[in-house]
Amino acid sequence: MNLIAGLKQYIIKSRRQIIKFLIVGFSSALLDVGLLIILKEKANFHPVWAVAVNQIFIIAYNFLLNKYWSFETSRQPIRQFGRYVTLVIFNYFLSISLMYWLYDVAGMNYKLVRIFSIGLLFIINFIIYKHWVYKEI
Repeated sequence: MNLIAGLKQYIIKSRRQIIKFLIVGFSSALLDVGLLIILKEKANFHPVWAVAVNQIFIIAYNFLLNKYWSFETSRQPIRQFGRYVTLVIFNYFLSISLMYWLYDVAGMNYKLVRIFSIGLLFIINFIIYKHWVYKEI
């Protein structure tokens, strides 16, 4: 089976989860960017610190919706949360690093930087969530 056919079959087989993951991801992104704007423009946080703070809320929101709705798992919550936190730590530092490098160093718009980083992690995270974080043994 060639790569394109395999990818197409994977997407078709996983389409329900992908749609739910997209909904959770989209709502998380809106919440994430909304909180970022509020923290930056209303509370006068530096964008790097605003991302650091708002990620705490996004972590809990995302784990619970993906666990119980997108991937419909109810077993192994401690194991799954441990794996989720491992992935979140990677995402957390990558998000902060991207904000630093692209906003502070490169001078890009902080909103675009955040949207870019969310999009970058979306595809990678779906595969890791499906096959490692929420996989029940």
